[in-house]
Amino acid sequence: MNDIFNKKLSEIFSKVDEKMIQAKLNAAIDMLKKGNTEELARKINKVDKNELLSKINEFDESKLKEFNIDKNELKSKISNADLNKLAQIIGEHGDEIVAKIKEIIK
Repeated sequence: MNDIFNKKLSEIFSKVDEKMIQAKLNAAIDMLKKGNTEELARKINKVDKNELLSKINEFDESKLKEFNIDKNELKSKISNADLNKLAQIIGEHGDEIVAKIKEIIK
């Protein structure tokens, strides 16, 4: 009985994480597209760049599927200009992080 409960609880949290990641990703893309780089920069500057690079390096095809992220949709939403702008906003490790993003969505 306890195993069933734990499994259901795990499924619920997984779906919440998935939706949260999608929402944050969409919000970041919207900020980039609308030119609201100051707010995006503030949010990014709160994150440790080494940790961000580490997390990005964990992403691959299986991670995208796990979080129900459509790679083709990302490609259609993000331009090279957006990624260049993102690299500038990130600052330290920006080029590395953007290169990994490009690799993921190619």
